[in-house]
This record gives sequence, structure tokens and C-alpha cells, in this order.
Amino acid sequence: MSRRHEPSPPLSPLPSITLRGYGETMWLEGRAVVLEQKGLRRRIPVEAVEEARAMGRGRRSVEIALWGVDDAPGPVFTLEGRDATQAGRLVEVTNGARSSSGPAQGGAALVEERPVSTSGRRKGLGLTRRERAAAIVLLLVYVGGLALLAWAGEPQQAAWWLLGVAPALFGLLIVVPSLRWAWKRWTVRRRGVTVVAAFARREGKRTFFQYTDLEDRTHEIEPDYAARRIGGDPRRIEVVYDRQQPDRAVCSLTASTLLWRTAGVTLAGGLLLSLAFVMMPLQLILLVLSG
Repeated sequence: MSRRHEPSPPLSPLPSITLRGYGETMWLEGRAVVLEQKGLRRRIPVEAVEEARAMGRGRRSVEIALWGVDDAPGPVFTLEGRDATQAGRLVEVTNGARSSSGPAQGGAALVEERPVSTSGRRKGLGLTRRERAAAIVLLLVYVGGLALLAWAGEPQQAAWWLLGVAPALFGLLIVVPSLRWAWKRWTVRRRGVTVVAAFARREGKRTFFQYTDLEDRTHEIEPDYAARRIGGDPRRIEVVYDRQQPDRAVCSLTASTLLWRTAGVTLAGGLLLSLAFVMMPLQLILLVLSG
């Protein structure tokens, strides 16, 4: 009786860890190390890697040494990184996946190179239980303040109070989601892992990217429109996921984007809430002082 040959299962992809340098990037994609450097993208399969090493000041940089031919050393690619933790993770995962012996033709023969593309450079307000409770309290305060001013016989102050709800609501609609967004970014990045997310699918006008965590599980993220592209490639972005909740992630943004958003929220939200204070709480303060 002949034995049927069963194909071996495909190897799982590596966690898509990324390491940023100074104008350069290295990340894991599929079962390869991708190095984007000086306008060139190199895809280095793990079977071409003899050893990955953390090096340099603070061990923030990474060397990828390839297998050579006839006992001669192979080429070495280096990225001067900015994060020792990310460098250590990338080295550990790469060394854990590399082969114990190199290909006969050497590792350099397996490296794919191509120029970096320069094209393509460039959500609902669900409330928690605590936020719903705060909204109810604010509503009661609003109705109570209006009733108090009307009962005190101050129609002008009551009118200011009545109209002050508009800037208050618009100011809160700007500030509250921004504070929630900022809190999420801070908590995720505090215990996060930086990885590369690749384009996965599109649903109408919504786009979804996919990344792999350190446990080889895949997750999806709907990216920020200003998410940091890898070398300007719109199909690859940089994200940071929470190690404690790997499906919770945020997109990496440039410092200028964060600065402009913070300035916009502070200016618009701050002015509206200041106007609301003058039209509402200040009227109660004046009523108490006049009494």
C-alpha cells in the first residue's frame, strides 16, 4: 500500500515588529526582515540571516549578518535605531526564526532589492457609563441654573444662561473626544510594541490594516488618515499595540501632526468653553455677589 505524502504546514509569519532609525526603518514582515534605507528597500528572508545583533550605544541599533559562501563572511546590514526595547525584540524574534545553516549560494543571493516608492505620502461618540452619568448631572445643573435665574427675576442673565448651552456643547464635543483619544494614545504607547501594519481590506470608504503581535496573532486597525507611512508606501503604516490588550492599537503620528492637533483643540475648544463659562457659571456668580 503506497503512502500518501502530506505537505508540511506553512510556517507562521513573524510578529511585525518595527524599529525606527534616523530616516531609516527596519521591520519584520511575513518571514523576512525588511530594511528601508537610503531610498532602497531590502527584503531579507530569515533563511538568509546568520545572526541578528543588538549593538551600539544603549544597544539601540541592529546588525543583520547574512550567511556567506565557502566560510567567507556574508554582508552585514546595520540600522542605527532609537529604541533599545524594540531593537531587543527584533533581534530575539529574528534569531529565534533563523536557520542553523545557510543556503549554498549564500544569504546575499536571497535578498530582494527595489527602490522605495515615493507615491502616496500622504468616529462615533460612544459614551461610557461614567460619561452618561456626567451628562445627566450637567443637564440637571443646566436646568437648575436656568430655573434659579428665572426665579430670581433676572431675565437677561437667564437669557445668557439659555444661550450659553451652544458654545458649551460644541466645546465639549471638541475637548472630550480629544481627551479620550489622548488618554488612549498615552496608555497604549506606555506599554506598547511598535509594529508594521499592512493593508488588509476595504469596505466602502473604510480601510483596514492588519498587524501581527508577539504571539503570532493577527489584528486589524482602522488607521488614522495621518498615520505614519513606511517610506511613503500607503499599504504599510506604523502602529503601536498594547501588550496587555494586543487588539488595542494606535497609529504612529509625526510630532508636527500631534502639535497641530493639540493646538487646534486647545484654541477652538478652549475659546468655546471660556465663552460658555462667561454666559453660564459667571451669571450665577454675579447673582450671588449681587445678593
